[in-house]
Amino acid sequence: MLDRAAFVCNTLVDRSLHDLETDRLLRSAVERELMVLGEALYQLHQHAPDLAERIEHWEDSIGFRHVLVRGYHVLKMQVVWDAIHDDLPPLIQQLKMMLTEGP
Repeated sequence: MLDRAAFVCNTLVDRSLHDLETDRLLRSAVERELMVLGEALYQLHQHAPDLAERIEHWEDSIGFRHVLVRGYHVLKMQVVWDAIHDDLPPLIQQLKMMLTEGP
């Protein structure tokens, strides 16, 4: 999850919302990474719920994955952009902290 979140953030460092909206390859890569991240969190919750529930907004992350998979045809890139910039940096910090603390 940490690798996926960091990859997305790093990939968009010098990019704009317009880039995400118009560059199909970029959009596909970002969406795929976010889907895998959400699925990994879902699987973590299935196998180690106590660990997954230490992550703030874990349910929202899983729900966002469902929207990416099932609601992609109505999803606005502004929503994805905002989620990346608002939600991924705190998630990255939480995951780093969890990795250093251990289970």
